[in-house]
Amino acid sequence: MEDEQQQLELIEECNVLRGELKDLMTNDFDRILNETNEILKTSVRSLKRSDDPTEVVTADATAKPIVLSLTHPQNSEILKCTLTLHGSDITVADVIYKAGTKVQPPMNSAFRTNIATQQMKYWFLQQLHECRQHLERALRYIELADFERNIDQIYKAVQYIDLIIDCVNNAKDNLLLPKKKRIDDLRRNKNTSIFAPAIPENIAFSFYVQGSKLSFAVYHTSVQGKSSGYFKHSVEANVQAIGELLNHLSYVLLQLQQLRDKLRIFDEYQNASDWKSSEDKQNSTDNLMTMF
Repeated sequence: MEDEQQQLELIEECNVLRGELKDLMTNDFDRILNETNEILKTSVRSLKRSDDPTEVVTADATAKPIVLSLTHPQNSEILKCTLTLHGSDITVADVIYKAGTKVQPPMNSAFRTNIATQQMKYWFLQQLHECRQHLERALRYIELADFERNIDQIYKAVQYIDLIIDCVNNAKDNLLLPKKKRIDDLRRNKNTSIFAPAIPENIAFSFYVQGSKLSFAVYHTSVQGKSSGYFKHSVEANVQAIGELLNHLSYVLLQLQQLRDKLRIFDEYQNASDWKSSEDKQNSTDNLMTMF
């Protein structure tokens, strides 16, 4: 009698869990995916110029040009940079650099160069472009998640969520972790050709994103006797739009990770012996009921 009571309690508990899982699959899964879809679409649009030929939405829904003055307390007299960030590109920039006696041979006059708007050539910020590509890949996975929303498809739901999380994580990492590059690679960067006057051979420019900040660095090769090295001078500015993008991605990741964790817990229950035993008991009970 006691064993029978325990079995009935187990069946009841598993029925409750099945009900919660069904609600999770039929309601929460789509709700979170739809919210993620909207946030990621907005994020992708924030990384596109309003004059981007691949953009199909209205200009109101795309990024607006942001004018930034990059500064640094220690380099204010050495390096000045004003630029316009539009989506994932720097469309206008004005640079004034004067290292003076900090480098050898001494740099007595200031070097001034700029990206002119007339030439319609932009500095391609690879980090932001790669971030956008990862988000677009995440959107494609959301579109492909068109399987039936039932408890038998829980493994597939977890697989798709994992793929989406990987894409969003990669997008976020692109903003947080700039890749280190050699000075020679910076000099060979095709972006440098858009500056006029041309950048001297012993100087390299680098624009990069780290968190919500956009930084500009000048690497200047210095030669003294038989030894050589380089000096780095940098300035930076906080970019509110990138900070907001990071916040959106963090929110999306939290929602997806919580959903995935819940599904995995149910998946473990589903594969447990008690769950399968209760299913057998429930099926036996249902068969008996249909006989009368």
